[in-house]
Amino acid sequence: MAAAAAQETWTKAHLTVRKQAGGAKLWDEDFAYNPKDFSLNVAAKWKDKSNKGGLLSAEYNGPVAQSLQVEMFLDASDDVNGDISKKVKKLCSFVNPTADSRSKNKPSAPHVDFTWGEAITFEGYISAVAVKYTLFRQNGKPVRGTVTLTLKQFAAPEQKTNPSSGGEPGSRSHKVVAGDTLASIAFGEYGSAAYWRKIAEANPMIDDPMRLNPGTSLLVPPE
Repeated sequence: MAAAAAQETWTKAHLTVRKQAGGAKLWDEDFAYNPKDFSLNVAAKWKDKSNKGGLLSAEYNGPVAQSLQVEMFLDASDDVNGDISKKVKKLCSFVNPTADSRSKNKPSAPHVDFTWGEAITFEGYISAVAVKYTLFRQNGKPVRGTVTLTLKQFAAPEQKTNPSSGGEPGSRSHKVVAGDTLASIAFGEYGSAAYWRKIAEANPMIDDPMRLNPGTSLLVPPE
């Protein structure tokens, strides 16, 4: 009993999927069982260089998107009507662009937050889902299995400014209305809320990206 009580206090890994950063939730759930491990990959692009005299300093060509791989264990064997395939299908659907972004011809993946206590946090999108069913009912319904999720970091928007002209060629303006945030404007303009920093860089007078003054004209750089 003491061991069971202690286990109930363990912090659960958590997965939240949203239409966009800060947007409506498509999925929000604690892991029923914490992963036994997870893998985080961090890398950068380096190009080795040399000449007849020998090796030269490697050339840095920028970062590589971080990726995280984590396994979810699903078990509905205690439920007489249990069937984990519906949950699996929902997770698999998140590898595709959201319906809203497709309708605007600017496909964007759902925004995913993976957290496990305070030490482990990751924001990105689901790039792959691998499923392994391990237990079935007589009617073929899967009731136990594992889902391996591969999450990747969203690419940072390319930052370009042209102080001499007040903005890049092709820049346009956006007049702030009540309720606007940089994230919501970025989603409307580019199809992804992750590009809010691009607008912030072009408008250095902004103090708080979540609090914009209605009526303010913002410079929106080209994508």
